[in-house]
Amino acid sequence: MKLSIAIAENASEMAPIVLRGDLVDSIKKAAQIGYDAVELHIRDPKEVDVNEIKDVCEQYNIEVSTIGTGSGYGMDKLSLSSPDEGIRQKAIQRIIDHIHFAKHFNAGVIIGLIRGQVKETESYQAFETKLIMSLKECLAAAEKENVVLVLEAINRFESDVLCDLERTAAFVRKINSSHLKLHIDTFHMNIEERSMVNSIKNVKDVLGHVHLADSNRWYPGHGHYNFKETIEVLKEVSYSNILAMECMMFPEQNEAAEKAYAYIKKLL
Repeated sequence: MKLSIAIAENASEMAPIVLRGDLVDSIKKAAQIGYDAVELHIRDPKEVDVNEIKDVCEQYNIEVSTIGTGSGYGMDKLSLSSPDEGIRQKAIQRIIDHIHFAKHFNAGVIIGLIRGQVKETESYQAFETKLIMSLKECLAAAEKENVVLVLEAINRFESDVLCDLERTAAFVRKINSSHLKLHIDTFHMNIEERSMVNSIKNVKDVLGHVHLADSNRWYPGHGHYNFKETIEVLKEVSYSNILAMECMMFPEQNEAAEKAYAYIKKLL
């Protein structure tokens, strides 16, 4: 398993993004700490210089693991399940733009809050119908570019749907595409799952991406989450992809990045 870290040019203080500021500087910093990859959280990929990112990654021998898309929902109010057709189509196009960006790095694209919520629609059925329609359009582009989308299970306090691993995995299986996988996050799991071990074993067939944050959403090792147990079961189910640090920058970003890396690296 390789270690990645969430970076963004701009993010709110409480956002689970560790390194903030100039993307090139953050990539250099991540590489110097020892990370194998970075997870780029970007609002609009058309505003990011692909060649500049490629050049610094090549220079510092570091990869781009995944593209975070949350600001499309948080800042631009885009939703793949919106009852407003104009908004839904803009959300689809934004994800397709992320897919075109991701192909340059063989990176995955995260489908998190940009999927929307049930409370923003008429009913769960309306939500599901719109989301499936949107994902199928996005997946047509993903399959063409050979980019994997990962659908994140997000806890009940941030999302009113697809909160736990069982239901989110069932939704992924329903879509039945090799280019759509399940994305799990230890912070969300700590809230939603009864057994981390059993939950991971039950979704191993669709597991595609893992976020790491401690129980308090600080860097791993700061709270009470059992990362040793989780890493052991990930090895048991033959998960060999990315472990991405998506935690808050407390007490400050450099310390969070360094301590997260040191703590997880020793468990691997």
